[in-house]
Parts: sequence; structure tokens; C-alpha cells
Amino acid sequence: MMEFTVNGIVRQAFGFSNPNHAAALICALIPLCWGWKKYDKIGYVLSTLLIVPLAMTFSRTGTIVLAFEFVAYLMLSHKYQWKKICLFAFVSLLVFALVGIQSRFALDKAVTNRPQIWLAGLKLAAANPLGVGLGNSGKIASSFLLDGINVRTLVNSHLTLLCELGIPAAFFWFLFLFHALVNGCGRVPAVWCSFAGLCLSAFSASVFDWPVLFDFQEHGGLSVLNFILSWLTLGLFVTLGLLLCLGGRWRRKVMLCTMSSLMLCCILFVFYSSETPQIKDGLVVLNCREKDKCLFLYDCHWNLRDVRQFVQPRTSAVIPVDSCEGLVSNVFPKADTIVMFGECASFYTAFPNAQLIFVSPPEFIEFPLGTKKVYLKRYVEERFLQDVETDYY
Repeated sequence: MMEFTVNGIVRQAFGFSNPNHAAALICALIPLCWGWKKYDKIGYVLSTLLIVPLAMTFSRTGTIVLAFEFVAYLMLSHKYQWKKICLFAFVSLLVFALVGIQSRFALDKAVTNRPQIWLAGLKLAAANPLGVGLGNSGKIASSFLLDGINVRTLVNSHLTLLCELGIPAAFFWFLFLFHALVNGCGRVPAVWCSFAGLCLSAFSASVFDWPVLFDFQEHGGLSVLNFILSWLTLGLFVTLGLLLCLGGRWRRKVMLCTMSSLMLCCILFVFYSSETPQIKDGLVVLNCREKDKCLFLYDCHWNLRDVRQFVQPRTSAVIPVDSCEGLVSNVFPKADTIVMFGECASFYTAFPNAQLIFVSPPEFIEFPLGTKKVYLKRYVEERFLQDVETDYY
């Protein structure tokens, strides 16, 4: 499991794969300890004790979310709570200062890259209203919309859900969020602050990591403990939301929240661009045209980002989202030019009338008559190819 460090100090994740996810759960638990009718002092002591593990995550988002929860609870709760809440805030500041978390509040790539990632996600979602598929948003955005930034998700759970599962799923997700926040505001301050804090945490990080949550076999390549804790966090979030949705005069609120969710989904199309790749049947389609279409096939030794470097500007390109190993040749779409990477060179027999381009093909291959060009890796695969145009990359 990858370690996160700050100035040589390991950030604690407490069973999660990412310290920010641990911070999100801790921030959700803290408000639930406030305002107990009985044993209220014990509740405030527990919330104060939770400050220590929160500080050990060194999470900037966690610190901001806790401050938001503090202010929100102070505004929503009764006035007699303010002394205890202010004491909690003072202890929090003291612990954070002793740990040195203030050193993290500086502009770095983790902060400045987020707007670019979110904008790429909005463009991708606008071009693919039915979604790009679970777990595909990060690699597609990294390969085609982000320059030098490589991400697995869109660093925003709400946007990742919108981009991967599409507008229909996102509409009901946002409707649930809006209704819980509007209907529950002022009724149960502690529950509302906890739920709103998780919403805010999920906005600035992949707290709800959808590809991991729905990977019941390999758990996204992460630990079983992380998988369990991730589901517990999502379960807590849904439970809190349902508690906030229940009760109250909600008829007008439901209509208001429905319209808000619908407007949010419609505003998405402002970011539509014809240059944004579209995903159709597991294929990335760029500049879709019926003529002069170029199909790219690659094996497991290549990834979408590497293949993207061989796509010429304004080329009508079709690229599988995942490698083609294990696929049969009759599932590939028709194209005028076929670019085959590595072991996928063996598929050339399925395209007798197309122009063929090979990238780092196996040494034993005999190039057919339709071969247009062969790309070889410089200083590694330099070999003499007779009667075949060769270029090096």
C-alpha cells in the first residue's frame, strides 16, 4: 500500500488506502458526538479525542471540513452549546498546531491540479451523458483532456459518479443530496453537520471510490480492510441522508430539490465540446467520421495514454478503452487504417483491405502487402526492415 508523507512524516490512514478518506470518516463522526441529551460531557470528550487521529492524517480537507462543521453547528444549535463548542475549537487548534498541520496549507500540485481535473470531468460528462463506464473516467481524462496530469478518478466523488454512471444516476444522487440538506437543515443539527461534512469531503476527494466499492473480487487492488471501511463510510452517509429526508413538510422541498437537480444536470451541457472523446460500446471515439477512420489496437503492455501519442491531430480515431488481449478479431469495428501495438500485430489477418501500421511488433512477424509504416522504439528495437517504411519513437 502506498505511503503518504509530509516532510518525512507518514500520514496515518487507519486502515484506509488514503488518509483523506480516513479524515472524512473521522470528520463525520465528530459532530455525532455533540449535543447529547444525556452524558453530553462524554460526547464532547469523545469528539475531542477524535481530533488526535484527524490531525495524524495531515488532511487539509479534513481540517477545512471540521471548521465548516464547527461553524454550521454553532449556527444551527441552541445558544447554550456555544461554550462547549468554542472549547472544542480551541483544543482542535492547539492539537493541529502541535502536530504542524498548518505547514500543509500551501499551494501545490495537489491543489492547483484539481480545477483542471474537474473541468476535464465536466467536459467528459457533457460529451457522454450516459456515462463512460465504471472506473474509466480517470484514465480517459488523463489520456485526452489533461496535459501531464495522471489520475485514476476525478478527485471528486460526485463528479466521478456523474461522469462514469451518467446523468440518470447523477440526477437521483443529487436529488438525494439536495433533499437531505434542505429538509434536514435545522431539525437535527449534529446529523446535518455530519452529512454536510461528508458531502464536502466527497467534493474535494474520492471519498466514495466507486470503482473500488463495486469491485467485490479484487477490491480495486487494495486491502480488504480499506474495502470494508469504504463501505462503512458510504453506509453511514446514506443512513444520515435518509434520517434527514424523513419527516418535515417536504412536498414543496421535493419539488425544489428536483428542479435543482435537473438544472444542475442541464447546466452540464455548457461544457460540451466536439473535440471531447465519446465512449461507445467500450471504444473511445475521436472526431467521428465514416471515412478515413483509424482503429488502434493495443495489448496489456500499452495503456490508453501511450496509445494517444500516436493519434494524429484531427484524425477520426477509434481506440478500445482497455487492451485487446483475449478479444476475437470479429468484434472490431471497420476502419480504413489499423494501428496495431505489440502482440496485437497478429490481428492483421482480420483486415485484408485496410492500411496497416505496426508499433513495436514482434520480431518474428512477416509484414503483409498492406503495411504502410512500422514504428520501432529508438535504441531498443532498431532493426533493418526491407521494403517497409520505418520510423522511430
